[in-house]
Amino acid sequence: MLLGEKLFFDKNLSSPPGVACATCHTPSAGWTNSNSEDNLLHGVSSGAVRGRFGNRNAPTISYAAYIPAGPPVFDSAVSAFVGGLFWDGRANDLADQATFPLQNPNEMNNVAHNLGDPAMVVQEVSRGQTGQLFMQLYGDGVFSRPTADLFNLVTGAIAAFEQSTEVSPFTSKYDAYLLGKVTLAPAEMEGLRLVTGSETGRPGGPPHAKTALCVACHGIPSDPSQGPDLWTNTCYANVGAPRNPNNPYYRQTNAVTDPLGYNPEGSDYIDLGLGGSYYPTLGLPPGNFGPGSDGRGDYLAINGTFKASTFRNAGKRPGAAFVKAYLHNGVFKSLKQVVHFYNTRNLTTAPGEVIDFTRQNPYEGLQGAPLWPSPEYLSADTLQNPSGLPGSAGGQVGNIGLTDKEEDDIVAFLNTLSDGYFRRN
Repeated sequence: MLLGEKLFFDKNLSSPPGVACATCHTPSAGWTNSNSEDNLLHGVSSGAVRGRFGNRNAPTISYAAYIPAGPPVFDSAVSAFVGGLFWDGRANDLADQATFPLQNPNEMNNVAHNLGDPAMVVQEVSRGQTGQLFMQLYGDGVFSRPTADLFNLVTGAIAAFEQSTEVSPFTSKYDAYLLGKVTLAPAEMEGLRLVTGSETGRPGGPPHAKTALCVACHGIPSDPSQGPDLWTNTCYANVGAPRNPNNPYYRQTNAVTDPLGYNPEGSDYIDLGLGGSYYPTLGLPPGNFGPGSDGRGDYLAINGTFKASTFRNAGKRPGAAFVKAYLHNGVFKSLKQVVHFYNTRNLTTAPGEVIDFTRQNPYEGLQGAPLWPSPEYLSADTLQNPSGLPGSAGGQVGNIGLTDKEEDDIVAFLNTLSDGYFRRN
């Protein structure tokens, strides 16, 4: 684990040096992006090369060790695809995941001749601060091994650290509450009841007066002995998040300066999520659209869907002034904003008016102004609760009917899931 930790925090593994895994996954920010200004202004992380940005918000790696291995598979129990890492499930496990940012030109940029180059990573390790530790662990002649073997040792070591209790310690106030060490404040307890829809705070308990239906995607077992409370089902869903107009990726259109990471679609780019990565594994183009498609379009209903991240450490940040970015494109900047969006996505400024996204033109004839911009991927086939059913009728997103105080109670509960509240023996 020590080797993996040193590699994780090593800023010399990028080209040019300056960006480590920990740059976009820092402990004090809940293992997400360490740059508050980037979060606020862009919503995505800047890479090693000045002016380049990734196309998505950096997901947390906390508790990623518990995510089912990929590739994603359809789970009839939750009626969705589950498993795999990244927002789109394209990595099978943590070791596989580590290979991507190291070779991404918009991230750590170990690229030669327009291709990701593991040899650049291995070379930096061999002559850097971790080289001696490598030889202590694997023998003095370790760096004479084939590059592919050495690169696997690097990514495997990083994965070992990400599987450690340092990254997933279960030391939040909520965990202390489960152990009987502390009582949740009234607002926190009410938030827990709203999230689970249960008086006991466990799914399946006596119904609470109101539910926010969060556990449909961010679930925990009804019986705590069945496993840890991960606060995610790792399922993929299209919650209708609006596009992030401040994402610099829309403007990264120069194929000469960024041949691997540029955006050929410019401002027309739409992130297809799971549909962008999964269809190519079936020999089809992203989204199953355009040349090479089989004519069935999005027959799996996965375009625009992204993995439901864990609630754990969602509110953790190094200070009150630190800004975090939320959802796959970083469009939201606070938990309150996220909860309010989930609560009101289908509503307008006209009291009682509900936007029905199953209509051909859902915005035609509205009396009020929509509270939110249009979903980035607007499809009634994949959008959660497209017609805007109220929460009381099972509408999971868009018209839940929470009051402002109830939104605040949910935020109060989410903040109890930040690790570091206590130390385990």
